[in-house]
Amino acid sequence: MKKATIHDVAKKAGVSVTTVSRVLNNRGYISDEMKEKVMTAIKELNYIPNEIARSFFTNKTNFVGLIVPTTSNPFFGELTFHIEKKLSTKGYKLFICNSINDVETERVYLRLLQEKRVDGIIVGSHNVDIEEYEEYGMNIVSIDRELTENIPIVQCDNYDGGRIATGTLIDSGCKRILCISGDKRVKTTARARVSAYEDRMRKAGLEPEVMEISFSLSENDKKRVVMEDLFSESLPYDGIFAGDDVMASIVYHAALKKGYKVPEDLKIVGFDGTEMMRTVFPTLTTIIQPIEQIAAAAVELLVAQIGEKKAKKKIVLPITLHKGCTAQPS
Repeated sequence: MKKATIHDVAKKAGVSVTTVSRVLNNRGYISDEMKEKVMTAIKELNYIPNEIARSFFTNKTNFVGLIVPTTSNPFFGELTFHIEKKLSTKGYKLFICNSINDVETERVYLRLLQEKRVDGIIVGSHNVDIEEYEEYGMNIVSIDRELTENIPIVQCDNYDGGRIATGTLIDSGCKRILCISGDKRVKTTARARVSAYEDRMRKAGLEPEVMEISFSLSENDKKRVVMEDLFSESLPYDGIFAGDDVMASIVYHAALKKGYKVPEDLKIVGFDGTEMMRTVFPTLTTIIQPIEQIAAAAVELLVAQIGEKKAKKKIVLPITLHKGCTAQPS
């Protein structure tokens, strides 16, 4: 069946194509009677306006791009849900781009979003060395990642989260605490968690030790690294602060597989505290990021940019501690 065009709508409504365009784009004076004729014709013909074509008249597409590593990760899945929900209340639709932790894939998506004339982009990916964010001159808001000094950023209080996580393990009697973090080459605000861990350990007279496991590794590869590097011999640690809840879960199950008891032999604290993880792994002690508030703040900053309004350059939101059972005193 042939798709209806703007010319078909004009013919059926008995008006000019210009009048139909004005109704669609809400431009110029159009009488209520004329609007009703056009809207009736649109409904009867099931006409779907060309969003890209309309953007040339309005200079807006009402589309926003979101680039994340993968929505299969609980944090980014929940973040995407709340961003899409918040954008819809503002009249925007969302292009979701999974960069799959690949630099070239992210570059391809950036070019695609530019070609699609999106009104703005929200970025939460973990790739490095992508200069295009500075070059394209688009409306951009970053989540947990330092792109450039001119791009606004939304984050939780990562330092406070790292401080509380480490303090929880110390207060539970741990003396040999390992911090597992992502690749330090990636300029994410999550590095503040490591800084807080190191500061809190030294304050307690303990020696900090950090193990980097790249976020870009597959879950199977992360499991292999944990088994080979942490549990190949006797475990030298009595506490582990994991960079996210997925890693905390991997460590937890590896420990059980090797015959260790949690929290008797090993205490674990995670980070993120998504609704899904708190449902499937409620006993995990973890730092809860305010994901819904992070999403809302990112959307508000982006909408302000799109409207050429003054917006904050940085928003830091508070975290909370979920007291599970994995870090209880023995």
